[in-house]
Amino acid sequence: MKITALCKTYSCDEFIEAAIESIYDFVDHIVFVNSDIDWTGKSGINKVKSTILQWQKQNDKQKKIIHIDANVSNQWKQCNIGYQWIKDNLKPDWIMIFDTDEVWDFENIAIAKNILVKSTEYNAISAQMHTYIKSPFYRVSPPEWCKPTVFIRPIHIAMQGTRGNKVSPRLFCDELFFHHFTYVRMNEKDVFRKIQTTLRGDRDDAPNVKLTNIKQWKKEKWDQLPRAYNFHTTKCYEKSWHRIKQISISDLPQTLRNKAIVEKFM
Repeated sequence: MKITALCKTYSCDEFIEAAIESIYDFVDHIVFVNSDIDWTGKSGINKVKSTILQWQKQNDKQKKIIHIDANVSNQWKQCNIGYQWIKDNLKPDWIMIFDTDEVWDFENIAIAKNILVKSTEYNAISAQMHTYIKSPFYRVSPPEWCKPTVFIRPIHIAMQGTRGNKVSPRLFCDELFFHHFTYVRMNEKDVFRKIQTTLRGDRDDAPNVKLTNIKQWKKEKWDQLPRAYNFHTTKCYEKSWHRIKQISISDLPQTLRNKAIVEKFM
């Protein structure tokens, strides 16, 4: 069984080394689609690619990492460029989808292996998330409602929805988790910048999505964490982030525990 991982990059390099290390032995290739334009259309500097290149020089002994440069501001287009290249050039059985702030632990990689072998009748696999807000030690509890696509078969002409979220038939795996450090950054300003750019990116699939009042949210929710409740930033989804459970370093993915982003919050 051949697996190729696909990741779109622009910002958030805090977790990318841990993300690569968590899946490196599991996949045959990792394809990064790098853009110097964010989802609002603003040009900038891709900080993630340089971090990956540094990691590659020392660690990519099997030459698994491939870069594609494509300056696009549309989330679906960025994913589709990678999808098309993988489908035409590598022809894997499965494509693993991940973002730069998503890290796997080895226990769930083992679960994923077992699921993929048995899922002969499915074309997509969705997983649950351990979601982190403000600190890598602040985990949303219970798990949030969103169950993103993590594996798809490269059977369509083009990517079906951002991240393959329209591929079917799909298997929703309640026992499969990855770690999403969605609102955890070295700089708090980067979190609030992500909130705005993610809203624009998500509108490609969900045009009616609306943010809560972020200024009020910061005061009433963010500044009160971990003692805040029902604090998702999307209107009508507030209860999806019900409360925070404080965890220890042993609860984090193995490849993340010695990284600077964790040390910052210890």
